[in-house]
Amino acid sequence: MKTYKSLLIACLLVGFCACETNHAQETFTTRNVATNLNTPWEILWGPDDHIWMTERYGRISRVNPESGALQVLYNIDDVLQGSERGLMGMVLHPNFATEPYVYVVYTYGANSSTRIKIIRLTYNGTALESPITLLENIPGAGIHDGARLWIDEDLKLFATIGDAGNSSSAQNTESINGKVLRMNLDGSVPSDNPFPGSLVWSFGHRNPQGLVMVNGILYSSEHGPSTDDEVNIIEKGRNYGWPTVNGYCDTPQEIAFCEANNIVEPIKSLYPTFTVAAAGLDYYNGDLFPNWKNSLLLTTLKAQKLVLLKLSPDGKSVTSEENVIDGQFGRLRDICISPNGRIFISTSNRDGRGSPKAEDDRIIELVSNVQSIKPNSSGSIRWLRIFPNPTSNELRISPSDLVVDAEIEIVDFLGNVRYKASNLNLDLNHSHSVVLDKENFVSGIYYVILKYGNKLISEKLILN
Repeated sequence: MKTYKSLLIACLLVGFCACETNHAQETFTTRNVATNLNTPWEILWGPDDHIWMTERYGRISRVNPESGALQVLYNIDDVLQGSERGLMGMVLHPNFATEPYVYVVYTYGANSSTRIKIIRLTYNGTALESPITLLENIPGAGIHDGARLWIDEDLKLFATIGDAGNSSSAQNTESINGKVLRMNLDGSVPSDNPFPGSLVWSFGHRNPQGLVMVNGILYSSEHGPSTDDEVNIIEKGRNYGWPTVNGYCDTPQEIAFCEANNIVEPIKSLYPTFTVAAAGLDYYNGDLFPNWKNSLLLTTLKAQKLVLLKLSPDGKSVTSEENVIDGQFGRLRDICISPNGRIFISTSNRDGRGSPKAEDDRIIELVSNVQSIKPNSSGSIRWLRIFPNPTSNELRISPSDLVVDAEIEIVDFLGNVRYKASNLNLDLNHSHSVVLDKENFVSGIYYVILKYGNKLISEKLILN
């Protein structure tokens, strides 16, 4: 998941959309963060408070979310681009401050013999270097390559791999196509994978292209053929039915297959009569859009929508859905949510299937009507003090000015809440003390968020 400026300041930025949009009791405007991109595939929030981005032709960059300034970090020379091929998913090591590794997946080879590769790069503070291949020679194609990445708290790397147009491979557990893979960070097979000696974690997939884990639940979005895109909960060793089952088990043939093979049905199928081309997926639990808390946000290519999927309290079912964006920006490839709750989306209008405008492709921010104050900017609080920072386990938090009935959260850079305290009355001389539980906090970068009234202020925390 993914210093705020007030809505008034955002209105002055270039690319601001003056009209307000109301969805699920939330009002927001939009602004262009970066323009003239070339098919951004992955956007994610980095611990440096920048958006890290892959573009399909092989470029990896970091984007300043305030100014849109772009810094190129690496160009992959052997990437094969065309049709759905190219540089795709990316993930940063969860302990990036001490282990500055970046993992990416891309296609290489030739159109007639496309292959998929996963590599690890090292960030030296200004650029990426030292590529190491973790996995290669995965069969690929001009369609259905996947490929999204995620690293969980156990430091296992998950990768979605499509069926590469060969639907029969999805049910073959000897093949790694049509699968969600799980590996150690060096590319080796974990000893507790469900199929001994195999990277396969789940099977029966067509073309999964979204992946996010929340509270130990791994969610994935997956393209259907001409109907029934899916949102699934990925479970160890389970079968998701493709190519016999598409969407829910709701035809006689599907029902029989599901009962015989213990198929996992999606928590949401979109839809029985058409396809939306489900792409990027992320989880929202922030405070800038409070009515969207505990929801999945799904970008779609063909339908050109940003879909809000409200989750049940246990996160295991979808209770409602709504289109937050519907066609205004063309094809939507991915979504990025900052730890503070800001929402960014990326377009995919230059992928050969869209109708690009002059400024495409773009990264766009949804600007909430909740005020967010950047430290040292205008607002009732001038700054937030955290001492010591960096720290080993103890810290004190105090605002420059009095706040009443405030709340403090400490979140990791994926947006997971690690600490929370409420009903606080604080000022510069009355601080809040925290002792960080080492079982819940590892060395790395976190964010301290102070909420008061209709405002937020945040500051970065480094834990040694």
